[in-house]
Amino acid sequence: MTKNTQTLTLAFMLIAGALPLNHQAAAAELSAGQQAVESNAQNGKFSFVLFYRSKDSATQSMQQVLQSTLANRKDASIVSVQISDNREQALIDQFDATRIPMPAVAVLAPNGAIASVFPQRVTPQHLTAAIVSPTQAECLKALQDQKIVLLCAHPEEEKAVPAGVTQFQNDALFKDRTQVVTVKANDPAEARFLQQLRVRTDHPTSIVAFMAPPGIMLGLYNENVTHSILAQRLAAAGQCCDDTNCKHHKSASGKQAPRR
Repeated sequence: MTKNTQTLTLAFMLIAGALPLNHQAAAAELSAGQQAVESNAQNGKFSFVLFYRSKDSATQSMQQVLQSTLANRKDASIVSVQISDNREQALIDQFDATRIPMPAVAVLAPNGAIASVFPQRVTPQHLTAAIVSPTQAECLKALQDQKIVLLCAHPEEEKAVPAGVTQFQNDALFKDRTQVVTVKANDPAEARFLQQLRVRTDHPTSIVAFMAPPGIMLGLYNENVTHSILAQRLAAAGQCCDDTNCKHHKSASGKQAPRR
């Protein structure tokens, strides 16, 4: 695994530990903060949740950066939560906010994915970068839901998923915890995310980015990747299953799976 891939893995892991939003609660049971987050999600907005202990200078400074950076954006909204407010306990517990150095900003995508968490200090650049693309949000949400992700970047909008990916997804061992995500490789809105993954956007055939929770980048493969290669790579990363007699474990211990 390359240094760039390791860096990306760490970036994923920093935001993969928070708990998913509980959508089972009735609207009447939601706190003001939760209602604001839900409303933002329904309107396709990112929620920038500002957790604070008191209105001290650090909190005021962070709030000013938030307001000045997001003031003209229609895709983002600020939600303020004081961590001593018992009415907001569910939202506080979701991020284990009492353990985060205050003040802090947690960024939620419209689909509920945690895009970033910034303790103590934030810059306009941090905030802008936290507004991730739809495909990145989809991948983050799946990883945070403890799912294996196979991102298929196609040179054309309508392109069949590689056969090996489909076979992997249909494998009884993986099907309940695998999510296949497709993206048009030359979509300008996804350029930054694909660059972070080191996915070539000018490749004439599909590229498959293979990821596992909490945010491990397992590799990049071409459209000819097989079910066996993917399963062996997953096993080599310790993400297959707990059965030491599993055929994928045995195959992985015997050789390194080839990559693109």
